[in-house]
Amino acid sequence: MVANTVIHENLLSVSSGRLPTEQLAALVAAKLQILKVLVQLSRRQVELIEAAEMTTLIKLLAAKQTVMGQLQTIEQELTPFRGEDPDRRVWRSTAARAACQTQAETSNALLTEALALEQRAETAMLGRRDAAAAALASVQTASDARAAYAPLSPVPFSSMHVEG
Repeated sequence: MVANTVIHENLLSVSSGRLPTEQLAALVAAKLQILKVLVQLSRRQVELIEAAEMTTLIKLLAAKQTVMGQLQTIEQELTPFRGEDPDRRVWRSTAARAACQTQAETSNALLTEALALEQRAETAMLGRRDAAAAALASVQTASDARAAYAPLSPVPFSSMHVEG
């Protein structure tokens, strides 16, 4: 996957002894790439649910879980930067700072989109579940009606016990 290569390259730069802000920028860039992939997967997830392609959906959810794990790792690596005062960070240039800020804002927008898609997918799955439950109830009602009107089967003479 292309995103994995980009993420791996960004993470390698984090551990190469650069300025903390360069590490931050690499993590933000990696997060952005992961969120782009996550949004693509989430869009496809909604499509698969709406098309009732459950086998493909299960495969997609497995891939999505991997991406979510990568995002979680990046978030953990970003934790030390969250307590810092952004105005006190030392950047190589104002352009580098602006680029990182733009990527962070884009990441936030993608995260918001991913969450909205997740809500949409959940709503679609609930709709599928309710439709399946209604179909099953209809089948059960029809089965019960048939059983109620089915002729009683005669009791064979050999099973009858007569006393006397």
